Amino acid sequence: MSEEISSDVGYLINLLNGNQMSGGELCEISYGNENINGKNQLTKEQTQQQPTINIKQQLDNKKYLTLVMIDPDAPSGENPITGPFIHWILANFKANGGKDGQAICAYTGPGPRPGTGKHRYMFLIYQSDEQVKEDRKFDTIPERRKFPMATFVENNHLTLIYQTLFTVDA
Repeated sequence: MSEEISSDVGYLINLLNGNQMSGGELCEISYGNENINGKNQLTKEQTQQQPTINIKQQLDNKKYLTLVMIDPDAPSGENPITGPFIHWILANFKANGGKDGQAICAYTGPGPRPGTGKHRYMFLIYQSDEQVKEDRKFDTIPERRKFPMATFVENNHLTLIYQTLFTVDA
């Protein structure tokens, strides 16, 4: 019996197909001098350090921001049975750069297995009226697999305000 693909992979693919890519007016996310724009193809080595976040617009200071970095293509885009794989959740920040945020899931850079093809790494920024609450920790690889993204968004009453992505070829 083969494993089923999580509905959360479908949730993320729908976001991608909705083509709600931001043109960078709201936010700039960068690895070194490489600004993520939805078209970047980076190497695994370029992405092992946590990226820089720059919120470029003044947002409602009564709202909280949550950044999610997630890979819907785990272990491969052709058979994403362990996706989505969560790489980073930085929640409840307001200040530029997320320095006042809470790392619900510490940053882990991309590490696709050789031969698994192109992986898309999505950055999603959500806004909420209340702080995000998450009791689970994501310290091990098995805990990061099949992240319940749609439930996380729904339970925390999150509204998507920005998305972009980059790819890494394995």
